Amino acid sequence: MKFRLLFVASLTLMVNAGYAEVAFPEKQPENGNFNRPIPNQVVDVSPPGFSWWRAAPRGEVSYRLSIDSDAGKPVYVSKLQKDPVYVPSEVLAQGEYVWRVEAVNKQGETVAIRAPQAFTVADDALDLPWVDPKTLLQRVELEHPRLLFPKAQLGEVKKTLKGERKLAFNDLKAMADTALTMELMVKPDFDKYDIEKEYPARRTAYRASYLKFTDVYTQGMTPLALVYLMTGEEKYGLAAKKHLLHVLDWELEGIGSLDEGFDEIGLRIARTAAQGYDWLYDLLTEEERKAVKKMLLARGDQMLNRLKGRDYLNFSIYSHDGRLPGYLMEFAIVLAEEERTVEWLDYALKAWLTVYPHWGGSEGGWAEGVHYAMSYNDRFITPLQSLYVATGYNLWNKAYLRNMRHFLTYAVAPLGEVIPFGDMEHNPVSNYAGDLYSILTFHALNYGDAKARWWAEQYKDQRMNTRRLGAMHRLIHPDAIGSKKPNKMPQDKLFSGIGWAALHSDILNPTSDVMLLFKSSPFGSVSHSHADQNSFAIMKGGKALAHPSGARFPQHFSPFHVEYTRQTLAHNALLINGEGQIDRDATATGGIVDFHSTEHLGYVVGEAERTYGDRLDEYQRHVVMIRPSVVLIIDDMAGPVPFTVDWLLHSKEAMHLDQGKQRIDSTRGDEKMRTYLLAQEELEFTVSNRWPVDPKKDYPMVETPVPANEWHFSAHSGSQAKQKVIAAVMLIADKGVYPDVEMTRKGGKITLSGQVGGDHWEAVLQLNSQEKNSEQLLDLWYQTAEEGLPETIKIP
Repeated sequence: MKFRLLFVASLTLMVNAGYAEVAFPEKQPENGNFNRPIPNQVVDVSPPGFSWWRAAPRGEVSYRLSIDSDAGKPVYVSKLQKDPVYVPSEVLAQGEYVWRVEAVNKQGETVAIRAPQAFTVADDALDLPWVDPKTLLQRVELEHPRLLFPKAQLGEVKKTLKGERKLAFNDLKAMADTALTMELMVKPDFDKYDIEKEYPARRTAYRASYLKFTDVYTQGMTPLALVYLMTGEEKYGLAAKKHLLHVLDWELEGIGSLDEGFDEIGLRIARTAAQGYDWLYDLLTEEERKAVKKMLLARGDQMLNRLKGRDYLNFSIYSHDGRLPGYLMEFAIVLAEEERTVEWLDYALKAWLTVYPHWGGSEGGWAEGVHYAMSYNDRFITPLQSLYVATGYNLWNKAYLRNMRHFLTYAVAPLGEVIPFGDMEHNPVSNYAGDLYSILTFHALNYGDAKARWWAEQYKDQRMNTRRLGAMHRLIHPDAIGSKKPNKMPQDKLFSGIGWAALHSDILNPTSDVMLLFKSSPFGSVSHSHADQNSFAIMKGGKALAHPSGARFPQHFSPFHVEYTRQTLAHNALLINGEGQIDRDATATGGIVDFHSTEHLGYVVGEAERTYGDRLDEYQRHVVMIRPSVVLIIDDMAGPVPFTVDWLLHSKEAMHLDQGKQRIDSTRGDEKMRTYLLAQEELEFTVSNRWPVDPKKDYPMVETPVPANEWHFSAHSGSQAKQKVIAAVMLIADKGVYPDVEMTRKGGKITLSGQVGGDHWEAVLQLNSQEKNSEQLLDLWYQTAEEGLPETIKIP
């Protein structure tokens, strides 16, 4: 295979030499998709979806995908494609393959060849070949309803409303009962404010309007329509119908548009209107059906035009665009008899099988953070499940979907005061309890996972604390599996696709668990992600001992959000020469380069020198958890010229500093953490409890209380040097008692040792950068009371 790859790569250069204007990019274009499968990936669906970057502006060339076996035998060749994505219609057998793409001009000549890449189909890969969208839509029943509960299955579902679906239905009905008296929403008028002169006022009115729409339609009309479908009681259907018909004259432009920046009303109409039409179908007159269908057809075309206009299959980074493939799928099913829906479903499926979710990793992580993981999973349950029950096409086989429940177990502390990382990370987990309960319950039932069902039960008492459609999603499957607490599970989890790692001391006991979340992400500092690579957060029993600071207050892209909350300054990270990482840049990336987990040790290392521009040549942050309550964080940096460092830490309560001992004591409620900082020099400590940016800057009209002041610590290395090592030894108390750790220092060498029950551990840390090339940066071993080899971590 090696000879073949070199030969084809050489061919690429020769072909491109004659057509300099046509070439496959070697680096990700601005806002570009992620090429998939990644080099040498072992894929667990067959065939995988393929995506690459355009070799020329859209329309100038077409693309042909070829797949060969590792022996060089042709396996599959596609027809010419207009878009830089493709899904084969044939299942590939287990084995190794090579794929490449040709760019073909209008004369039929090959003008560029993408460098070949290898991938492997796992022996247990699930089948997910392309099926023609027209064929799929021909499988959709002619009768309504079609979404979630097709007419042919509805009778059986109704039989379980007092049995295996009782809890979910009762919760849904309670929402509908509350919504019965809900007034019609006044048509928003946020566009009366001049976008240039009155932007803060416009944004404030806009936010209030889309939150109101969520209350009236997502939590009002939708449960009303579904309860009518399940019970036939007209009071629910008539109440839902008045809301559905009310938006018929809300123009596609203006307040109801999909214009970027103010598109939430249009997106929320797209989310709820097709469901209302489908579930209220027999309650609508023929004239009303025609009117609603006309509106749905127009909005379906509008969604497709937005995706095509953006060239979403090539430029898939825009967050709000990610809702549209799912909504188009719903629209296509509800209006399956309409000819144009074939094109809707074709585009939606291409996106779902290749570039979507842009922010999701195959291990189930979501790079924009936990808030957005829940938001988008909540949005696409209905379209994916509706496609499956209506056509038999099972997108639930995708690796991301099969694994996302693990992200919500490892990266979320059930009692957590914060949900790092990204926008909305300042919110407590209790704000999302209903979402977590419903999403985890759905996935547990969907995949038959009793352990995930147990995780969901952590939030059961708060299940109605939501603005989303949780009760509806819990109604989809009969609750026919038990809740089983795992006897044991790995303490740590890596989500390499998004660059996150979660380390735990006792994951199955949230009231005492020490959770450390670490981020070093290949997604950069764009969209809802922050300039926070190589940052960390620590919680004990959910109490935030080290957390990201700030808030998305009072608006997305307000000065407080942009100038502080998004910045490195607001995170447990480093400033170099007094400056943070590059913000709003997809190329300002980090990456996790090593991870391993044993019974008593968790270890992860991220590299993030690219995030600081030309200030650093190398930067690795090593994070070690010695279970249950010792954390080591080691920053190893080198730059082209001498630099200074500020080591940052944030706390919700006052920190007590001891400059002489280089010690910081921080508390949160009855939990305590003591941090010792170790460097080649004495670091200068400062702390403040004032926001560096006024939370209400430019938004004096906002009545929402400003975020409570927090504490912001910095340790400054005043001397400049081309290489620096800073280490933090963090001790987390258990019932008020710190772990017993002995620490001795001789020059730049630090020796640490401690006891855990009958076990013993010892670590040797080398701080002197000029010596660490000949000695290990860290040499750690953990010996259990039983005989056997020690667990070790060695950092060269």
